[in-house]
Amino acid sequence: TTHNTQHTTHNTFTMTSTETTAPSFADIKRHACSDFLAGDEMITIVPSFSYPKPLGLISMTSVGPFTAGLEVRVPLWLATLLKQKSLCRIQSPPWMEVEVLKKILKFEQDQDNFSSDLPFRYQEISRTLLAVGELEDDDAIRILLQDISTVRMDKIRRNLHTLSEQSLGTAEPLPIIDVTGIGSLELAAIQPFCATAFAHHLLLSKKEKNVVVGGGEREEGGDKASAAPKAVSRLRRFR
Repeated sequence: TTHNTQHTTHNTFTMTSTETTAPSFADIKRHACSDFLAGDEMITIVPSFSYPKPLGLISMTSVGPFTAGLEVRVPLWLATLLKQKSLCRIQSPPWMEVEVLKKILKFEQDQDNFSSDLPFRYQEISRTLLAVGELEDDDAIRILLQDISTVRMDKIRRNLHTLSEQSLGTAEPLPIIDVTGIGSLELAAIQPFCATAFAHHLLLSKKEKNVVVGGGEREEGGDKASAAPKAVSRLRRFR
C-alpha cells in the first residue's frame, strides 16, 4: 500500500511515499471498497458444468446459461467462487498477457499520459486472478504489473509536483485536472494528499484576499497603512 504525506516548502506541495508505514484504517477501507466494486467486473470463464437457465443476480440482470466447455462472461466474484469449487477455468483477460503488458510498460515509460489498454480496476482484477493461481507465467505477469504500477505512480507524483509549482503557490483558481487513464487504487492513493493540498490552497487563497482587501482599506486610514505589508509578509512566510 502506498501512503502519502504532504509538505509545504517555499509555496510548493510535494508528495512522498512512506511504504514502511503501517496502513491506516482509511487505507484499508478504501482498498476493501475497491476490491468489492471490482467484483462486478466481467471475466470470461469456461465452465465444467451445464445449467440451461440464466442466473438472476442483484448487481446485473443475469448471467448464463452455462454449457460445459463453452466460454461465458460472468462477474469476477462468481468466477472466483466457481474456480474455488473446481467448476470452471478462468480465461486470462487480453491485457494480462505478457506481451501486452510489456507494450503497456514501454508506453508508460515513454509517454506522459496513461495507457488506455488497462481497465480502471486493473490492480484489483489482477490481484484477484493471481491469487486464484489460474494464469500461466504468473511470476512474469506479477513483475510486469508491479513495474507498471511503479512507473505510473512516479508519473502521477511528477504531475502533482508540477501542479503544486504552477498553481498551488498562487491565489488563482485551480485548473481542471485530467485523470483520464488513472486507475481506481491510484486515485485512492493520491486522494488524501489532493484533498489536503486543495483545502490548504483554498484557505491560504482566502487569507491572501482578505489581507489585500484589508490593506486597501487601511491605506485610507493613514496611520494604519503600515499594517498591510506586515500582514502580507507573515502570510508569505507561512505559505
